[in-house]
Amino acid sequence: MLSKPNLSDDRIAATLRAAWGIAPTELEFLPVGNDARAWSYRAEVPGQRYFVKLRRGIPKPAALHVPHTLRSLGIQHVVAPLPTGSGSLYASVNADYSLILYPFIEGNSAWRMPLTLKQWRDWGRIMRAIHHSPVNSQLAKHVEREVFGVKWLDSIRQVERAIAEGGYRHEIASAVAATWREQADVIALCKLRYCALGWQLAMQSPPFHICHADIHTANIIIEPAGDIQIVDWDEALLAPKERDLMFFLGDGHASASEAAFLAGYGDDSVNAAALAYYRYDWTLQEFADYGERVFLAQDLGERDLTLALREFNKLFTPGDVVERAQAAFASVRA
Repeated sequence: MLSKPNLSDDRIAATLRAAWGIAPTELEFLPVGNDARAWSYRAEVPGQRYFVKLRRGIPKPAALHVPHTLRSLGIQHVVAPLPTGSGSLYASVNADYSLILYPFIEGNSAWRMPLTLKQWRDWGRIMRAIHHSPVNSQLAKHVEREVFGVKWLDSIRQVERAIAEGGYRHEIASAVAATWREQADVIALCKLRYCALGWQLAMQSPPFHICHADIHTANIIIEPAGDIQIVDWDEALLAPKERDLMFFLGDGHASASEAAFLAGYGDDSVNAAALAYYRYDWTLQEFADYGERVFLAQDLGERDLTLALREFNKLFTPGDVVERAQAAFASVRA
C-alpha cells in the first residue's frame, strides 16, 4: 500500500531478529503494491538486502508453499519466501500482522519497461513449466481449488448494501457510490455472465494446473542481465490454465508479444469460455476489492482511498477490464 501501517518499524525489526536471526541496519518502507492487506519494506544488513512483506492476518498457505515448492522443483525464476529458523515460511508479529521474508531482487518491474520478444518467449516457457509442475498431496493440502461462479458475489452484496444504506464516511465513498449507481446495469450484467460461464465450466470440468493467478507485468522483475523473476504469489490456486493466460492473450499486448509468448509456451489451445469467465472473474474481483476498501475498510489513508476511487472509475473506461470481458464473451458467442 501507499501509506504505512499502524505498526512501528521497531516491532518489525524485532520480529526479523527473533524469527530469521537478522538485525537490519536499515528498514525502509516501500510505497508500492495495490493490496489493501499488505505493505512492503526493504531491510538491509551488512552485505545483503531483503524484501519484507507485512500482511494483515495470517498469509494464505498457497502464497507460501506454491513458490517454495516450484523453486524446489528447479524453477529458478520463482521468488520464494525464506524459512525462519524453525522452518516456517512466515512469522507472526502480533495478533494482527504477519511477516514474510524474501531475497531482494535487483532489477525493474516489467510494468515500467518494455519486454523484448526473447523475454516474452522466456516468460511463456516459464509459465508452461509452472502449469505442468506436479501437485503432490502435501502441496494440494495448501492450495485452494477453483470453485466456479461463487467468489466475489458475497463481497459485492455487502458493498451494495453499504451503498444503499448511505451515510458515507467521506466524499470518496459518495463519489464511488455515484459511479456504482450509474454503472448498475453493467455491474449486474457482469455478475450474470460470470455465473453463467462459471456454471458452464463446472459442467465441463477442465483440467487444473498450478496458477499464479495475478501474473501481470507488475509482478515480474527484470534483472539487470535480462532474466525474469516472478513475485507475489498471494493469489496462487489450482485452476484451468486460462486463469493465467488471460494476462497474455487479448490483454492489450502487441500481437508480436502474444506470438512470442505462445511460442515459448508451446501450446496455443485455449478454452474461450474459460478465458471469458476469468475476464469476468477479474472484473468482479476489482468491483469487490475497491468497494470493500471504500465502504468497509476502517484504516485506509486518504492516498489509498483516492487511488481506489481513480482505479474503480477506470474499470469502465474503453480498453479496461469491463470492455475486455465483454469482448471475450462476444468471442464465445461468435
